[in-house]
Amino acid sequence: MFRIQEKAFVDSMRELGWVEGRNIIFDRVYADNDAARLPVLAAGLVSRGPDVIYAQANLPARAAFSKTSKVPIVFAGVDDPVQLGVIKSLSRPGGNITGIVNMGWELSGKRMQLLKEAMPKLGRVGVLMTPYRGASEGLKLIEQAAGSSVQVIPAMVKDAGELDAAFALLAQNKVDAVLTSHVTLFLRERKRIVELAANQRLPVMGHRSELADSGALMSYSSLLTEDIRRGAELVDKVLKGTKPADIPVEQPTKFALVVNMKTARALGITIPQSILLQAERVIE
Repeated sequence: MFRIQEKAFVDSMRELGWVEGRNIIFDRVYADNDAARLPVLAAGLVSRGPDVIYAQANLPARAAFSKTSKVPIVFAGVDDPVQLGVIKSLSRPGGNITGIVNMGWELSGKRMQLLKEAMPKLGRVGVLMTPYRGASEGLKLIEQAAGSSVQVIPAMVKDAGELDAAFALLAQNKVDAVLTSHVTLFLRERKRIVELAANQRLPVMGHRSELADSGALMSYSSLLTEDIRRGAELVDKVLKGTKPADIPVEQPTKFALVVNMKTARALGITIPQSILLQAERVIE
């Protein structure tokens, strides 16, 4: 998944005139899903004196920020960078870092609303979540949107190895659908999640369009490729001399509902016209 994001960034940079091997060098480092390696990798990058560091998601951005107060940093897909401690405010980030903030947990309630609209007889919804940052806030938004008519069943997952147990719990609670919370783990394990849900004939409402592409019933999110493209534009500004402190942190402006009609037919779900009219994309 992260290689796909990398390609989107490199392609966006090329569109802005930065061609690898001609006028720019990309010094890539990979943690391979091992967060403990990030500080060492970030320190290595800083030691090589880059003109700018681009970091995707919370942990890489925080690792880079912890290793330098001088090298410019541009991030994309970071949840609440103020709370994370890497900027002072969205409008005036200060210091050496700026980027595109992520909107994930904030959309949890909207996903629940869409699921209720698509499935009027919905009674119980299982929510895949992790016991980490932002989880409790996201769960509150889901419960508020669910209202008194829908019971929310949280299923905590710390790592991929706990997915089977989470779905066993949801089966015991006889949920009617599954909603994935905004966690990178669930994006990375999307195919496994869709497979486990299909085994129980459960529709999935995903937090990224990639889940709908993999077989989830629906997804609602900001456009990841758009966020990456805008991140590349900020890198371009920094390379041309603008200081990160002078570049306000941006928020996503484009959101997409994706509906997988193939999955809907397989599960015997009739998607109402009101949902289809809202859809950015319908997978047949």
